[in-house]
Amino acid sequence: MNSNIKNIISLIAIIIALILAWKLKTILAYIIISFVLSLIGRPIMELLKKIKIKQHFIPSSIRSIITLSILVSFFLLIFSAFIPLIIEESKNISKINLNIVSENLDQPINDLKVWLNNKNLMFETEELKKEIFNLFSFTKFSSIFNSIIGILGNSAIAIFSMLFITFFLLKEKELANTVIFALTPENKRINIKNILNNTRKLLSRYFIGIIIQVSLITIIVSGVLSFLDIKNFILIGFLVGVMNVIPYIGPIIGGLLGVLIAVTTNIHLDFYNELIPLSSKMILIFAIVQLIDNFIFQPLIFSNSVKAHPLEIFILVLSAGSIWGIIGMITAIPLYTLFRVIAKEFLSEFKVVEELTKNI
Repeated sequence: MNSNIKNIISLIAIIIALILAWKLKTILAYIIISFVLSLIGRPIMELLKKIKIKQHFIPSSIRSIITLSILVSFFLLIFSAFIPLIIEESKNISKINLNIVSENLDQPINDLKVWLNNKNLMFETEELKKEIFNLFSFTKFSSIFNSIIGILGNSAIAIFSMLFITFFLLKEKELANTVIFALTPENKRINIKNILNNTRKLLSRYFIGIIIQVSLITIIVSGVLSFLDIKNFILIGFLVGVMNVIPYIGPIIGGLLGVLIAVTTNIHLDFYNELIPLSSKMILIFAIVQLIDNFIFQPLIFSNSVKAHPLEIFILVLSAGSIWGIIGMITAIPLYTLFRVIAKEFLSEFKVVEELTKNI
């Protein structure tokens, strides 16, 4: 067949594949999430593979069921611990009397107005109150939590689909390889096999590291807040830990959410003598935890798991964030890892690629 015709057919096939991927993006999302779960569960599968019962190894199907059960139990434990806290907090927020909040803010806002007037910066007090309430609308905040619960409650099909796919990805380790090899030219199969093995190894360590990072931050923040007798310390610690998954901007969002929850829970306290000191303590705690994370946790997880320099990761995440926003920041490291593994196999003759992939 003429090479031009081959190229045209390949181009048409790629376009059709992209269109199908867009049309079936929900199913594609299920597959991607299942793939991540299978990566997280792979070390458990390998551990179970070494166990012998009366000189017989555990069958792969049984190992898959056990691994899947451990993963499900882990996530159920998290949800059962934190969803009730989120529901309770949303109820508390919805019961807040905005008139009382407005009265409590009168003095601080007036003081701020005097200070801004002295600096020749004018504004309307009522307009500022309105903006503050729009920014921290307790009703909207509550409805967001309730929407999250509603989504979780109506996700039976999605959960079943992901568990079903994950089971077979765990059971048949070479299932994905078989599908990919079927689309791979014979002379490129060794390269593709190396890519799949290295990607699976690096991403598995990365996602497990993320879980460890979230757990450690949750424990540290919750423990310190508990010591300071701050209400909802477990919920705040969990939110800070989860938001920390978003590099660089996530800790700021998590810290703001934590302070917001603490303030709304203690809105009756005096603004100057109690709320400001409380908020200051929490911000200090979050800053210290972030320093620990930046200098200890992240270098160990990101640099060692994906074999990349911390500065390389920093520039990568900032670039991805400026192009694709928060989603880009979250997916930057896994996608970059995949890119480096592929580049090592097919572009290793370039000096830049050689430097970027020498640790893989």
